[in-house]
Amino acid sequence: MGKKDKSSKRKSRESEVATDILPHKNKDGNVIDDLSEPTMGEKLANLNLEENDKAMNLDIVDVAPNAKPPSADSVYILLKQALRADDRALLIDCLYRQDEKVITNSLSVLNPSDVLQLLQSLVAIIQLKGAVLACALPWLRSLLLLHAGSIMSQDSSLAALNSIYQLIESRVSNFDRALQLSSCLDLLYAETVDDEMEENDVATPVIYEDDDDDSDDEGVEDSMDVESVEDGEEEPQAYSDISDDEENGKISE
Repeated sequence: MGKKDKSSKRKSRESEVATDILPHKNKDGNVIDDLSEPTMGEKLANLNLEENDKAMNLDIVDVAPNAKPPSADSVYILLKQALRADDRALLIDCLYRQDEKVITNSLSVLNPSDVLQLLQSLVAIIQLKGAVLACALPWLRSLLLLHAGSIMSQDSSLAALNSIYQLIESRVSNFDRALQLSSCLDLLYAETVDDEMEENDVATPVIYEDDDDDSDDEGVEDSMDVESVEDGEEEPQAYSDISDDEENGKISE
């Protein structure tokens, strides 16, 4: 009896699995659609929703650590590691932090040996050009302001300070020539702009109308009319060709 029960249970399980996997068919062998089964569009929509949820969760995980600005303690630890390991890449990574409070708090806790080592590293970096130079200048300025006494008290710092002075002099010496060049370029640009404006502007012809000629002509015509009227008052009398004798003879007859 036990074997029959086990075999019957096994057959029922296999039939359930077969009904889940294989499509339902009627007596004629035609496949019957399961109306409760989701359509292909619904399946794709569910997959897209799941992928979007996963992407949003990953974005939240990635943004959350970066949203918090670096603290002075973390930058100080990185700076100490860079100085101890003489890792220039890690030091440059620290220099990219441009918050004044972070810079001041990170440099204020350095010991004199670390200050001298950082000064020498900054001297080598400021001889470069580009973004690295711009990032290193605030750190050098704060370092000199905070640790001027300890830097001057060490004889080994004179070489670094001399290098900084020479570098500043060489950069400033080019300033006058750069300023002259900039002024010349500004003048040339202004002249080219004026020339283009003159070429684009069309000169409109100026027409001068002299009204005095018309008034003079009218005055001449008026004077001629007046003279003709005056002459008409003194018109000579018309004399006939008949003599006095002929007139007397006609009268006597």
